[in-house]
Amino acid sequence: MKIISNLLESIEGIQNWYIAGLLIFFIMFIVFVVRILLKQRSEVDEYKKMVLDDDQNEKIKIENINSEP
Repeated sequence: MKIISNLLESIEGIQNWYIAGLLIFFIMFIVFVVRILLKQRSEVDEYKKMVLDDDQNEKIKIENINSEP
């Protein structure tokens, strides 16, 4: 690890990339949180139903496969 840290310290302006990476991470995190909080309740309920419907569809498919001759 000493070699890597020495190499990174020798690169001029590398701190700017650290700052840019952190800014991108936090901006994306804030965007995702805001989008989640602004979702309509009906849309969230629809997503929940999709998950449950998918399980039901899988069970039906398995039953159909098992019942085929």
